[in-house]
Amino acid sequence: MNKTTPEERRPAYAITWQSVESVEHYANSRYRHLDQRLVSWRERRIVEKLLRKLAVENTFLLDIPTGYGRFTPLFNKYGFKVLNGDLNLYALLYQQRSHPNDNMAIVANGNRLPLGDNLVDVIFNFRLLQHFKTSAERRALLQELSRVSGHHLIVSVYIESAFHHFIQVISGRKRRMTFISRDQWNAELRSCGLEVVQVHRPLRFFHAQNIFWLEKQPATS
Repeated sequence: MNKTTPEERRPAYAITWQSVESVEHYANSRYRHLDQRLVSWRERRIVEKLLRKLAVENTFLLDIPTGYGRFTPLFNKYGFKVLNGDLNLYALLYQQRSHPNDNMAIVANGNRLPLGDNLVDVIFNFRLLQHFKTSAERRALLQELSRVSGHHLIVSVYIESAFHHFIQVISGRKRRMTFISRDQWNAELRSCGLEVVQVHRPLRFFHAQNIFWLEKQPATS
């Protein structure tokens, strides 16, 4: 008889966190170090600039994955109508407890969204793609996000530079996150009908995080 681990027996909605309290612990400890706080501060400033440009009356935004609601205050500040989506139920419960508002929420996998085509104006997808190991995985997610988006996407991804490659070589440590080249990323975007409007780097040269404002291109007949 095959034995399963406790993690394998957990329902999909509780794989990452198993309680609201565990989400709260993560939220309070995630950016506790100075370098992490600096990156987070820069990310928030960049995201706010993009949201300011995209916010018009009744703009519908899908935040997937929501996580603990790190950017929810910015969405509310600029008056977006927000749908919070996450595979983890407890993340959504914590997010709604921490930021009581009229936002909607769904337990959903970003690769299989229970939403219609072109339903939302803006999709916000942050700090997820660096966990995907293959181009096929990234394209599958981008295609699904593009299907649901009517216009815009804000997406983050780790882009490798010569500096990051050098650090990897001399350190010899195995990477936990996936770094890809800009050429590869551009090819994946083109295959999904997405075009770069703007790209921002929170800490140029020192951090691989890149934040892209993408625009969905009209389908060609």
